[in-house]
Amino acid sequence: MNFLSTFIQVVIVVALAVPGYILRKTKLLPENTAGIFAALLLYVAQPFLMMSSLFNKTFEADMLANFAWVIGFAIVTQLAVYFAAKLIFAKSKDLAAKRACTAASYLGNVGFMGIPVMEMLFPGNSDLILYTVVYNIAFNAMAWTLGVYAITGERKSIRPVKILLNPPTIAVIIALPFFFCNVAIPDEIMTPVNYLGQMTLPLSMIILGIRLADMSPFRLFKDPKVYLVAFVKLVISPLLSLGIVMLVSLAVDIDRYVIIALFIIGAMPSASSTLTFAELYGGDKETAAAATLMNTILCVITVPVLMLLCDFI
Repeated sequence: MNFLSTFIQVVIVVALAVPGYILRKTKLLPENTAGIFAALLLYVAQPFLMMSSLFNKTFEADMLANFAWVIGFAIVTQLAVYFAAKLIFAKSKDLAAKRACTAASYLGNVGFMGIPVMEMLFPGNSDLILYTVVYNIAFNAMAWTLGVYAITGERKSIRPVKILLNPPTIAVIIALPFFFCNVAIPDEIMTPVNYLGQMTLPLSMIILGIRLADMSPFRLFKDPKVYLVAFVKLVISPLLSLGIVMLVSLAVDIDRYVIIALFIIGAMPSASSTLTFAELYGGDKETAAAATLMNTILCVITVPVLMLLCDFI
């Protein structure tokens, strides 16, 4: 994978945050805009992105084994990064900040950024898109259980019903029968579904720009914890994921694109759900926001560098 072409693609993605930053800095957007956009992103754009990623894709029975590998590795690798982050931040005295850092270290931007980035880096490779959608199923389950626990430290905050009753997973459940039965969706339906799904990346980056505009530069760039979170999420997470999968592949034959998908997904920056959970459950919102923003800024460098390893997989 060429470094320059990947770098340009990732820069284009991050540059989508600029309009949100400028509009918020010039006060053309009110304070609650990010929350409104976030609701549109969660309840409209991402669910339609999930459906558009499954509709009119050809299903073959031998795909099931690869899907099972993706889900299994998604759970194992996220758990591995979670426990690694727990160890790394164990000595932090600020309990709320420690919890936010741990969550930001393993919850990746799989849906909002993962699928669009995969489409940009590997145009025309439907297998990688499907693997990313399948990964999202495991990710959402982990986010609403272990993610909530990481922020709160309380098991009673976990709501198992959210594993299924969240917009992206509901969208996947709706789309899966059409995918498994190879039902052709007419253009009259696919066109609006695609349009709404394509809002996901621009919306998520505009929200990022708005939050960056509201963030104190001192708070963002002077806090050493956010750099450590970025190192765990952008370096340790993908390399640990790759190491686990490659180790298993020595004993079992695993499709190359499954390995690549898991590696790239592991390299995605922190998910906005880290901040969402901090806001919902009274966690450290400032640390969660700063870690997410710093991750997304630094992925401009880390993703292209890590992508060079794909040639050796």
